[in-house]
Amino acid sequence: MISLTNENYHTTTANNDYWSVSLFKEFDRCEASGLAMVRGEYEREKTTSLLVGSYVDAYFTGDKGALGRFGLEHPEIFKKDGSLKADYVKAEELIEVVKNQPLMMEYLKGENQVIMSAELFDVPWKIKIDVHGGNRIVDLKTVKDFEPLYKEGFGRVSWIEYWGYDIQGAIYQKIEQIASGRTEPLPFYIVAVTKEKVPDVAVIQIPQHVLDTALKMVEYKIDRFDLVKHGDIDPNRCGKCDYCKRTKKLAEPMVYEIEEA
Repeated sequence: MISLTNENYHTTTANNDYWSVSLFKEFDRCEASGLAMVRGEYEREKTTSLLVGSYVDAYFTGDKGALGRFGLEHPEIFKKDGSLKADYVKAEELIEVVKNQPLMMEYLKGENQVIMSAELFDVPWKIKIDVHGGNRIVDLKTVKDFEPLYKEGFGRVSWIEYWGYDIQGAIYQKIEQIASGRTEPLPFYIVAVTKEKVPDVAVIQIPQHVLDTALKMVEYKIDRFDLVKHGDIDPNRCGKCDYCKRTKKLAEPMVYEIEEA
């Protein structure tokens, strides 16, 4: 099992050795795509939305050279004349919005990009905390807006639940507690800014009962996911994600059926 660093944290080797929030959520979406990611056979597309969030994150890492390195790693954020494309000009605006909010800046104080690992539910996990504030765990989010979203099988849910930030908070909180030897978990906060024409802002504490419920869901699912990850059982295919469509093999014609309203 490798010793985790900033350089190897996102590698295939690290994903083979450890579970992470992003890997768990990928398996939860589709076991087949999750397994392909572990094996280095598939990588989710780095969308503009994700890159904008990463750009904002890079600024608030406390590392003055982070944005420069981000630009070198992602030249697609620039126009031919070297200026930022519109989406990243917007990201610069969002950075200024956050900087002008004293409460947000207060909650972004602390140790940045803290890597921790521990065993939970009999499997090893890795986490990278945006901000460890000493007495709290904080994650910075850049989102479209704060409106509820439709989640299949659940109906309209909060954006926090839709994007699995409750799961993230639950795992971060528990791994930090185990790794630090705390008797009580630290509270988990989200510092969020929206990409709307007029950005909205929020500092949100996710209640402990919500985190506890999310952690129970992780406990319920992780045994099967880990068996799939290590090749002990075959993965289920969702049939809808890009990976499933890309690897789809037709066996027979399907019968057209009219869906009832």
